[in-house]
Amino acid sequence: MANAVVMPKAGNTVEECLLSKWRVKVGDVVKTGDIICDIETDKSAIEVESTGDGTVLALFWNEGDLVPVLQNIMALGNPGEDVSAFAPDGAATAAPAEAAPAAAAPAAAPAAVAPAAPAAASGADNAPMSPRARKFVAEHPFVVPALAGSGAGGRIMEKDVAAAYQSAARLSPVAAAMQAAGVAAPAAGTGVGGMILGADMGKAAPAAPAAAAAPAPTAPAAAPASDSVVDVITEKPFPHIRKIIAKRLHESLNSMAQYTLNAEADVTGLLALRQRIKDGAENLGLANINIGDMVMFAVIKALQKHPEFNAEFSDNVLRMHSSINMGFACDTPRGLMVPVLHNAQTLSLAEMAKTVKSMAKQANDGNINPDLLTGATFTVTNLGALGITTFTPVISAPQVAILGVCKTLLRPVRDSKGAVEYRDFIQFSLTMNHMVLDGAPGARFLQTIKNIVENFDLICIAG
Repeated sequence: MANAVVMPKAGNTVEECLLSKWRVKVGDVVKTGDIICDIETDKSAIEVESTGDGTVLALFWNEGDLVPVLQNIMALGNPGEDVSAFAPDGAATAAPAEAAPAAAAPAAAPAAVAPAAPAAASGADNAPMSPRARKFVAEHPFVVPALAGSGAGGRIMEKDVAAAYQSAARLSPVAAAMQAAGVAAPAAGTGVGGMILGADMGKAAPAAPAAAAAPAPTAPAAAPASDSVVDVITEKPFPHIRKIIAKRLHESLNSMAQYTLNAEADVTGLLALRQRIKDGAENLGLANINIGDMVMFAVIKALQKHPEFNAEFSDNVLRMHSSINMGFACDTPRGLMVPVLHNAQTLSLAEMAKTVKSMAKQANDGNINPDLLTGATFTVTNLGALGITTFTPVISAPQVAILGVCKTLLRPVRDSKGAVEYRDFIQFSLTMNHMVLDGAPGARFLQTIKNIVENFDLICIAG
C-alpha cells in the first residue's frame, strides 16, 4: 500500500524548509531510517530519514524548492500504484516508478511550476522554472535566453538564470513594464552597456557601427611570461543558511547604533585554577573544563548583576529577561550557528560545560534541533583560539549586546614593590546598541566580568 513521507517540522518556529538535495530517485528501494534528502532551515542543515519502506514512486518537489513543513515530499509503495492523491498543491506531478527517470522528467515538467514571471523572455516562458529562479527573473529584468536547466528533468534553477543574467541584455524599468504588457524586446538596446530602453522595444537590435578599415594583420608581439598566467574563476554557490546570516547581520548594522569597548582581565590565577581542575578532574567531576567555559560562566554571573544587558530592544521598548538564554557562536562546516543555552543561570559550571560541548557537537554535525538555535538574550563569540586579539562583534537583533572573547596575551606588570613580572591577560570586545546602552554602563559591565574572572575561585565558592 502506498504512503507518503512528509517534510518534517524541524522546530516549533520553522514554517518551511529548503530542499537542497535529493539522496534518492524514482525507482529506488528504501527502508525506514534511510537518508532520503537534505534540507535547510534558516538556522541549520538537516538530513531527512524515510518514515516507511518501499519503492520510491514519486518525488513531489525539486532541489531548490522551499517546501512548507508537513507537506508530502515523496511517495513510497509497490511499483505501479497510483500516488497522484498524495501530490500536494504546487508540487511536481508524481512520476510512476516503472517509468525511467529520464522519461518521467519531461512529462512532469509542465505541471511542476506556474508559468514564468512576466519579465522572462519568450525563450524561457515555457521552461520548468523553480520558484527561486522565477523570483530572480522578476527582480532582475533582463532578456532571458533559452536555457538548459541544471535541475532534475531540465528544471531551470536560480543559478542558471543568475549565470545568464551576467551576459544578457538588461531591461530598463520602462522596457520591463512594456515587455510585461506583451511588447517584444530586442536582443540588445541603445542604452549604456547595451541596456534595452523603452524606445528600443518592438524594434530589431541596433546595427553595430561599421568597423574602420583594419591594417594588415601582423604577428603578435610576444607577451611577457607573467601575462601567460590564466585567471581561473571558480564559482561557489551561496548556501541558503549563508544568505540568511548575511541578511540578518546587514539588518542589524542598519538598524542599530553599534559601538565596541575593549578591556582585559588578568587570567594568571584562572589558568592556574584550570590546571588544578584538570589534575583533579576525575574527583571533581569537572573533566574537559576549559577557559572558554569558565569565561562564559563568569559572563552569566555578570549578567545577573547587569540585567539591562540580558535584554531585547524593539518597538522602542527594552525587555529585560530574568532567564539568561546564553547564545554562543559556533563555526561549523555549514557556516555560523549560535546554539542557545536556555536558563543558563540555573546550571553549575560542570553542567554548563557539558551541555555547551554537546550542543556545539550537534551544531557541527548538522543535527541540532532548530529550537536550540533560537531565543538567545545575550551572545558570546570566542575567536581567541584563532589568535584574534581584538575585533568588533556584530549584535544579533533584537539583543542589545554581544561579547567577543579574544586571545590571552603575556604582559609585563609592575607589582607593589616595583618588581616586574609577566602575567596572562585575556582580551574582551563588547559591542552594544548605543540606542539603549551608553559607554559608562558598558564599562561597568566589563569591570564586573573582569572582577569575576580575576576572582573566579571565590565566585564559585560563593555561588
